[in-house]
Formats: sequence, C-alpha cells, structure tokens
Amino acid sequence: MSAQPDTKSTRDKPKRKFLLHTFYATGHVLPMQAVAQALVQRGHEVVWLASPDQQAQVEASGARFVATEEVVKADTVLKTTEPTTLEGCAEVLFGGRLAAQVADLRAAALYDLGEVPFFATLGVVPLYLPDAGGHAPTSALGTLLSQHRWTLPVINPQREALGLKPLSESDVVQYSAQLHIQASCPSLEYHQPMPQTHYVGPLVSQLTQAPDLPEWWDDVLAAVSSGRRIIGITQGTFAMDPTSLLIPAIEALQDDPSLLLVVPSPHETAIRAKLGTNLQDANVRIAPWVPYGQLLPLCSALVTNGGYGSVTQALAAGVPLVCAGTSEDKKDTAARVRHVGAGVDLGTDRPGLESMRVGVRAVLEDATYKQNAVRMQEELRAQGGARRACEVLEEAIARSRGESDG
Repeated sequence: MSAQPDTKSTRDKPKRKFLLHTFYATGHVLPMQAVAQALVQRGHEVVWLASPDQQAQVEASGARFVATEEVVKADTVLKTTEPTTLEGCAEVLFGGRLAAQVADLRAAALYDLGEVPFFATLGVVPLYLPDAGGHAPTSALGTLLSQHRWTLPVINPQREALGLKPLSESDVVQYSAQLHIQASCPSLEYHQPMPQTHYVGPLVSQLTQAPDLPEWWDDVLAAVSSGRRIIGITQGTFAMDPTSLLIPAIEALQDDPSLLLVVPSPHETAIRAKLGTNLQDANVRIAPWVPYGQLLPLCSALVTNGGYGSVTQALAAGVPLVCAGTSEDKKDTAARVRHVGAGVDLGTDRPGLESMRVGVRAVLEDATYKQNAVRMQEELRAQGGARRACEVLEEAIARSRGESDG
C-alpha cells in the first residue's frame, strides 16, 4: 500500500495538529508509524508521545518525538511482572496507567476533561466488545478488555482522582466513542457491530530508507525460481523467546529439501548456538530483519506466534498461516484465522516437531487455505491502509467542528 499524498484531494483541506500516543511494544508502534507518516505527508503537524526506546521509529515517520516519563514506570511493571489471575492481569495492565498517561501528556482522558475537542483510537489487536456475537475471546487479555468487571475496579479510582464519573460494565472502555480505526477488515472481526469503527487493513509505513536486504537474499530468489517453497518463520516483537517457536519450527522443517526457511529474528546467535553454525548449508536463512513487503509475496506459508500485525500483513499478501501462540491476544488472533479458513492453529506456544510438520503440510497441500488467504487479501487491500486512516480522521474532525467537507 502507498502512503504518498494525493495532492489534488488534500491541497485545500485544513491542516490539523495531531497528538499520537502508543504502548511501548514495537508491534503497536509500527502501525501507528504508518499513520503518522501519512499524516505528515498530507501536511499535518504530528506530535507523538512514545517510549524512549521508540524514538527512532517515531522520528522516521516525520513526527516530533516526545518521550513518556510516568508511563515508562507503568510499562516497567508490565514487563517485569507475570500475574496468574485475571485480577492480577488487570492490575498489571491498567494499574496507574490512566493516571500516568494523564500526567505525561494529559492525553488519555483529555476528551473527558474537556482539554481536546476530539480523540480517536487505533486498534492493532483484535476488536473486543462486550457482546462478541458467539465469538467470545479465550485469552486473558481479551477477557479483560471485553468483560470489565475486572478492569473497572482498577480504572475507576484513577478516573475519580481526575474528577471523572465512573464507567459501568456496559461502557466500551478502550475505544473512542467518536472514532475507532481498526487495522484489519470486517471478516476477520466477525462483522462485530460498532458504528464508529472504520476498517483500514494492515498499516505499513513506506520508509524512504528501508533496511538493506540480507546478503543471502539471492538464495531466496533462486529457490523461488527453482520451484522450492519459501516458509517464513516469525515470532513477533513481544514474546520473543526463540526456544518456544523459532527453534522448534526450524528443527521440524530444516531437513525438507523442497523448502527454504526464512527466519527474521534478532536472536540469530542463540539459534545457531542451539542448532549449529552451518544452518546456511541446509535450508535455513536467518537475519535480524527481513522486510515483510518483499518476503511475504514469496512465501507459501508463514509460521507465526500469531501477532495481529504479522497475521494481517500475511493475509494481505495472500499467504496462509500456521499459528502457534497463546500469550497476550494471540489465541483470539488465531481464532480469527481459523474463522476465515486461512490457516491452522497449533494451539500452543511450544509446538512439537511432528505437530509443526503436520501443520505446515496441511496449509501447503490443501488448496483451500490458500484460496481463503487470497480472499482475505482482496478484502484487506480494499480497506485503504494509512491513506484511508488519514481520510477518516480528517472527515471525523471536520464533522466534529461542523465544517463542510467541500
């Protein structure tokens, strides 16, 4: 997708000031990077509040970076604590976070406090509503976000301290009532009804200086030309222990001469220490970063722990999936892949070797998975991407101010 400005349609539109705020995880930052870049290219002023670790990603979009301070403390608790109950998850995820956001930039509660005229939310995890229409979430995160009896006891005291009225269990807590933008498409979200929601498909920034391709990239092109099938193996940006998925997947598939495994991972040293240093003599290629935009169109399947961004990008390239992840929102993302028939779910964070082989063979040999992935490709690409996200933002702000769209 392209984020280049359409000068004919944007030259006469008023220029706005946008304030962005993101959770620290890279999988949340990268989709916002695409929106920020597109807003900047359309002539808007963009300020982005983010974790200090994400300064390079923010500045690459053209936005002005502002570092979080209080939110960093809440993020530290989240990174270092492993709760075992839903009540504990609610406290770790939301305890002090609203107050920290307000203290940092008075952003999360600014609309309720009357300090900004308009705010929107961007969804880069599954859409979670109180009534999921028979598709209730099975993950702890999804349960917390769709059933508020655990989260409101944590959130409402923070709202009270800000002088705000308490929320009830019937309120949609995590989404703006004015505009919610979901980086997906209706079919993947069970066509859940939420009037203020606009789907835009996966959000991918078009950076002017993309990372160099790995030195072995010609091996991938040669493999495609010779009829070998490319299998991407990825573990996302949050749950990244290579022993859970990357290493089992490589062990399961590396001896199949009909495949070439491409593994984007910053843990190359650990993988080689576990599996040996001569992986390139087999059918494995590893690099810290491989551009998805060039890898995915060549893949016959993507093995993934089920991050929402990886899944939607793969489907937007028509690639069927083998999902193996249960942390965070990954159970619910895998359920969506099953729902649209575009892949299989191994149902575990640590798949066995035979289970992995069976899953990959299933998506390679049953043409239905590829057909359904292509069907999803058409729907996701039709949503409009970062450009459409900008358009709905501009349109919604104009409506909120009673301005003419002309």
